[in-house]
Amino acid sequence: MSPPYGQHNAPQNLQLPRTLSRPAFTEVSRTAIASLEPDLANVPVEFVRKHLAGQANEMLSALSLLTYPTSLPKAHLPPTIDVPVRPTASSPPRAFPTHMLAVSSSRGSPSQPNTPTAASFLASNSPTSTVPLFPAHALVLAAYCPLLPQLPRSASQRGRAALSLPLVPLAVPSAETFHLLHAYLHTRRPDTLLAALLPALASHLPPAHAASSSSAAHARPYVSHFSSDSLLRLAHALAGSAAAHAGPQGVLGGLMAHVKVINGLWRNVCALGVSDAELWGVMDVAWEVVLVALTRAAERERA
Repeated sequence: MSPPYGQHNAPQNLQLPRTLSRPAFTEVSRTAIASLEPDLANVPVEFVRKHLAGQANEMLSALSLLTYPTSLPKAHLPPTIDVPVRPTASSPPRAFPTHMLAVSSSRGSPSQPNTPTAASFLASNSPTSTVPLFPAHALVLAAYCPLLPQLPRSASQRGRAALSLPLVPLAVPSAETFHLLHAYLHTRRPDTLLAALLPALASHLPPAHAASSSSAAHARPYVSHFSSDSLLRLAHALAGSAAAHAGPQGVLGGLMAHVKVINGLWRNVCALGVSDAELWGVMDVAWEVVLVALTRAAERERA
């Protein structure tokens, strides 16, 4: 997004980009969507995404019925994982995940995200011997992530007491921040994402209307709720919060922790080719707020 107020640049010694650059986006594969849901073969991609947003609550409810490990040893990943399901009559089969992602960090530059491949997982730069697991819906990934490697086929799970999910090794630029993108794609909650990027400001952020297939079509973009003045107030509040928690000498370090998280999310988004405008708007707002907070903190140090 362009600077909404003045020209606030990062302190020169930090050498941070003024804005988050956009990659050349690739269109989502309609063939991939049709192979998963033939009824959606001729439906515009944005309507597919709204359709998925309307199912977000069902997906979250279905996840609460699953029992699965949060991580597995990286060197011994099975091709599939059996996930017990607590009996219920409320969650339709389509609400349950189709795959389990085992995520690690790939080797690469913080400024040049690399597209994930099967080989990149084997050469990943994970500092730990275990990798976190994320249950995922193939249709959600197909609707948002055109650069994701092709997923293995998932068998029909109807009427089973346990799901047998293909376990997919996936190397992304920042495994530490993958949960942010994973949650956003499955919920379409920009307010929750921004609060996760700027947790100290969570109580200052405007709420978003709960996503639904009907309301999402007419809702204002979440980032349109932020004026130039409100962004400036948020930046000052963030700088003040960092000073209160870390003291005058730790402000820049505390703010740079936010930079690292936003950069990690940005790299994952670029690597997977996610072009969702609301997601990019939230990242832009978070980056702008942190950049101005850094400038304010640096000016106070020099005063």
